[in-house]
Amino acid sequence: MHEKIYKAFHQDISIDDYKELDELKKKFEGMKPFNEYEKDGLKSYDDAFLVRFTYESNAIEGSTLSLGDTELVLEGEFTPNNNQRLREIFSARGCADGCAYIEKELENDRKFTEDFIKDIHERTTLDCQPRIRGTYRIAPVYIQGSLTESVDPIQIRELIPTLLYAYENSDAHPIAKVAAFHAMFENIHPFQDGNGRTGRLILNYMLEKEGYPPIALKHDAKQDYKKSLEEWQVRGNPKMFLDVVKNYVLDELQERIRIITVTRETMKVLNMDLKYENSEKPMELDDDLEI
Repeated sequence: MHEKIYKAFHQDISIDDYKELDELKKKFEGMKPFNEYEKDGLKSYDDAFLVRFTYESNAIEGSTLSLGDTELVLEGEFTPNNNQRLREIFSARGCADGCAYIEKELENDRKFTEDFIKDIHERTTLDCQPRIRGTYRIAPVYIQGSLTESVDPIQIRELIPTLLYAYENSDAHPIAKVAAFHAMFENIHPFQDGNGRTGRLILNYMLEKEGYPPIALKHDAKQDYKKSLEEWQVRGNPKMFLDVVKNYVLDELQERIRIITVTRETMKVLNMDLKYENSEKPMELDDDLEI
């Protein structure tokens, strides 16, 4: 497994494979700083993304909550009708908590370590037994519907440091590094449960750390997602999963660029100042106005 991890971060990949992605990233960065209206648009999208990511990530694992149900759960307004639904509520709540946690730690510029991985797992897996949350597994696990074999539990404590070292010292393109980490993390399967949800949160943390937007892998395309991981983990072919991650990031960048473009075009039509210099100025009230 050590050799597999090393190879995952040393793939022969042409930089041209990421040319379009890098150009879009540069274009988005060049649009900064954003005015208050643009920030409003991005915040609205981010709020919707949180619900979408939570829904998609849990649906990949078999949750029956709909997108609308998930929104109600995050708003604290969903009432379960059986024990299964109760567990799904905890799962959704945990995923959202995990998202909030990684965003906070991004602001804190926290170093990515084993403890951080365990902290993400502990906060995300609210539907799991306390004894397995934030703790590497003791028993074997089997990855359902996949030919990939997870490692023996005794190997986890030496493989995760190897994986972290490989990521930190790789000269590969950031997207290739992030994808390699996710593929190998899921191959190791360090926890008794919740590896997929935790891994997808780590994937987004790493993307954002590298300056890219987070992604929400779609549950209705989960067979492509799982097949592409298996192709890399079992057959050593990374291209399919690299393309999956790259295309999702492309879509996210394009949508964020569209939000800024539409907002600026609207402001231009309305003859509004793009700099929005008075955005922080408090509203002045008439002294005679009764409140």
